[in-house]
Amino acid sequence: MTTVRCYVPLGADELARLHTDRRLSGPRPGYAVTGPVREADTSGDQEEWEYAALQEAARAVRDGGSPVVVAAVDLTADQVDATAPDGARVQVGDVDLPRVAALHLGDDVVTGDPAALQDQDEELELSWYDTTEIAHVVELARACAPVPDDAPDAD
Repeated sequence: MTTVRCYVPLGADELARLHTDRRLSGPRPGYAVTGPVREADTSGDQEEWEYAALQEAARAVRDGGSPVVVAAVDLTADQVDATAPDGARVQVGDVDLPRVAALHLGDDVVTGDPAALQDQDEELELSWYDTTEIAHVVELARACAPVPDDAPDAD
């Protein structure tokens, strides 16, 4: 069966749930090489299109105000709904940890400094982590996750 590489944005809590439960239920947003991605760069190749989809996923996380964590997931084609893509955005089904090929973290997560992503015009610098490092990635993501407004004071 054909597999599709999808880039799935994850919040710190979702990442922790993927680590402990080894699964995230779908449907959920993902990003993949779609017709519009290919049309935006007709001279590109698969690697360039994948990079564009990964960048779009990372920007979506950043623009949502969360630490930038994106899982690269290999899903079967029937788990990806790309019938009406919005750029690289698609809908994906369940994400099982064994299907996650890698984790990509923004400089905000790696450095613990949310200001590392201030320049909205530049491509996001992403660091690659193997899934065997997921416990460490969970710690990094939690350390830079925003504190909810309704959280009790730490006094």
